Amino acid sequence: MNDFYIGYLPKAPEGLARFLRRVIAALGVLAISIALLLVMKQMRFANSIFEYGKVRGFEGTIATAPYPSLLVERPGMAGPQSKYSRYLLVAPGKHGADELVAGFDGKKVRVQGQLIYREGGTMVEITPGSITPLDTVPADRESTRDLGAVTVTGEIVDSKCYLGVMNPGQGKVHRDCAARCLSGGVPPLFVTSNGVDQFLLVDPEGHALGHDALREFVAEPITIHGELLQRGESRLLMINASALTHMAGRIQKAPPLAERHE
Repeated sequence: MNDFYIGYLPKAPEGLARFLRRVIAALGVLAISIALLLVMKQMRFANSIFEYGKVRGFEGTIATAPYPSLLVERPGMAGPQSKYSRYLLVAPGKHGADELVAGFDGKKVRVQGQLIYREGGTMVEITPGSITPLDTVPADRESTRDLGAVTVTGEIVDSKCYLGVMNPGQGKVHRDCAARCLSGGVPPLFVTSNGVDQFLLVDPEGHALGHDALREFVAEPITIHGELLQRGESRLLMINASALTHMAGRIQKAPPLAERHE
């Protein structure tokens, strides 16, 4: 009877108090352990950067195909390595840079913009109106090498968000944003399931895909068959977008109520 708690007493009996302290401590440790486990199970943020608000100057040669890019010289590079770094170019917001670079194809220029980068790719968000032609020799056209047919599994992403503007820049949580970016002309990337390989997606002729060609397949697991090209340091995957199919087991959206009652 000594351990029976009586509310009007100043404190609980020592035996009961000791038991409650142990229970509370154990519950605290359990709560912290569960929280740490949940954090560890979360997707790791990618090591990607968007230098928002930090405008830099870049010099290079504009290439408008298949997607707007800036070829920046890499002094001292020889052998099989490309002597140019290729920076994809985009406009502010969810837009490609086609209109901004129109008329500058093959010309050496200086451009202002914000750097976006992630291992495997670099991009510049151009400041509109900042492209200035330079009176210097432009870069040579990069040679293209056919690497043959490949079959790869992974995910279609918009390059701007994936390379650093958003984190995470892939997966279903980012699907709506990616679809809008691709519709606005941001170049599409294919990222393999292991996250190691990135391919710029183009049509069977090596040209840019239509803005809405991949909208239905963005941000979901997919297997793609295509021809792989090496152009400088970039790899392009030529695909037939109309032949893409969803993987088995994909969760479909519920049909409208009217269709369900027919």
